[in-house]
Amino acid sequence: MAAPQTLTISLGSGLADRLAAATKQSGLTASDLVVRALTDHLDGVTAYGRITDEVNAVKDHLATLAGLVGEALAEPPPGAAEAICRYKPGSA
Repeated sequence: MAAPQTLTISLGSGLADRLAAATKQSGLTASDLVVRALTDHLDGVTAYGRITDEVNAVKDHLATLAGLVGEALAEPPPGAAEAICRYKPGSA
């Protein structure tokens, strides 16, 4: 496990007021609240990154599938059906 890190940050007055109010409301220290908020935010960012990667993979596969469907539904080249069809229409 990595050694604990120390981080010093400067907060604007509005954020500092919000942090002070949150410490009173929760009963936690300011440093505990900041660590929890940072942990939650990092977890969210990591999850969002994984979701974004998965969505992009799905989009790529859907594009591949659409291309295959397009090829399957395309008009066959002239003479292709006659080359594989056993039925030969008679002349009337």
